[in-house]
Amino acid sequence: MLTLSRELPDALLPTPMAAILKIHGISKHFPGVQALQDVSFDVEEGAIHAVMGENGAGKSTLMQVIAGVHQPDSGELELFGEKVRFANPAEAQAKGVAIVYQELNLAQNLSIAENIFLGLEPRTGRVFLDRAKLREGTLKVFERLGIHFDPESIVRTLTVAQQQLIEICKSLIRNPRLLILDEPTSSLSEVESAILFQVIADLKAHGVTVLYISHRLPEVFSLCQVLTVLRDGKHVRTVKTSETTEAEAVRMMVGRELLAFHRTPVEPKGEVVLRVEDLTRKGQYEGVTFDVRRGEIVAMAGLIGAGRTEMALGIFGSIPPDRGQIWLNGKKAVFRQPKHALSAGIAYVPEDRKAMGLVLGAGVGTNISSAALRRLARGPFVDRAAENELIGTYVNRLRVRTPSFDQRTGLLSGGNQQKVLLAKWLAVQPAVLIVDEPTRGVDIGTKAEIYALFNELVQEGIGILVISSDLPEVLALADRILIMRHGRLTGELARADATEGKVMHLAALGTAEGNGEK
Repeated sequence: MLTLSRELPDALLPTPMAAILKIHGISKHFPGVQALQDVSFDVEEGAIHAVMGENGAGKSTLMQVIAGVHQPDSGELELFGEKVRFANPAEAQAKGVAIVYQELNLAQNLSIAENIFLGLEPRTGRVFLDRAKLREGTLKVFERLGIHFDPESIVRTLTVAQQQLIEICKSLIRNPRLLILDEPTSSLSEVESAILFQVIADLKAHGVTVLYISHRLPEVFSLCQVLTVLRDGKHVRTVKTSETTEAEAVRMMVGRELLAFHRTPVEPKGEVVLRVEDLTRKGQYEGVTFDVRRGEIVAMAGLIGAGRTEMALGIFGSIPPDRGQIWLNGKKAVFRQPKHALSAGIAYVPEDRKAMGLVLGAGVGTNISSAALRRLARGPFVDRAAENELIGTYVNRLRVRTPSFDQRTGLLSGGNQQKVLLAKWLAVQPAVLIVDEPTRGVDIGTKAEIYALFNELVQEGIGILVISSDLPEVLALADRILIMRHGRLTGELARADATEGKVMHLAALGTAEGNGEK
């Protein structure tokens, strides 16, 4: 169990030493994909070492090789001065390697405490689970992270962001020497991310080496000492972050200059396409009222637990509200199931593409056409020619990188999976698109493509509601910004008046900055 203090004098902070991990010529091939090709670099002991690259660059595959999930086709690993080849994750864990995956890996029907101690359960007399120690140990690791959950809560009742914090708790109780974090802040707000950064700095101070995968350049350059860039499965460069720049890192990742996305908000001229009034579900959100116009992007910001996702699911009919009204194209609507909302012209892109959005074992084409099959039906049969034309249209429009329409979706990179998910819901040609964390875990190039796509969609007259914990994303995309806190709307900002500080003030305190209210 972790018992480390929060702070140490600078003189006691360990400095990077010899390589704790040496990666020599690692290659890995999957059907239709050369994921890694002759990758070699060293990781110094006690460093926070970033690994970056576009989706499909091989980052996650390399981390899974290190963690024993995959075995390399060629090459070798040297860990703590010993050549290793892990047959499974348990062997890697026994050697002090822990990994927090980008995709959640929790037992949804078990409690938080049972998930955190899965495989390490404290027992009495070697038979019975010691629930008192289980709870005590869970509360200690919560204290370490500065979070407050009920250890007995069932995991399936948590949001994706809350579940991601539980994944981090799971890794810390094993006291790792090498901790791999794959997109750990992709679902966290600024506040939760700051807590995580403090924990990472504390671990580093006590000799834990961190391999840190992220697409967020500012956090990499503020947190990490070393940066390795992969591109198309190959090692491009390993450099100290103090000796390069964010712009140079982008050039290394994408192999070209990438212009920043700037969308000029416009006064929408379209009529109100979606309006909700007094939308309420007890214990989740209350009295939510807002509208979205055609050709407008409305962003909804807030911290974990603000109720944004639950409210969106209420609009879509997945978890209907207790009261309130929904108006679509000026007509009152009642959606008791998602199929009702979908038929009316609302599409919902969920935050968790693995659990709610895609069938990872099915082909790319099958996923894209799955929500639009009713349009493709000719009597009891699906028009295969029309289906293939539809799939091709959206594969091309979203630039999905896949060797074929039949390629298993789970074999694509995270960014390409996100494109498939977007294609699936755009294929139904919605009037309103609700998108929850649209760029979670995608690289900077894919993010720019998604932003450009949204800009095209609003020009075509679609109204878009974006739920995002990424404040720069909110400010870049939105015509208007709504802020939720504890299930209630606390404010609305026009893009021209919005700043990160104002948004965070409303999200954290529920009041406008500087109005004198405590």
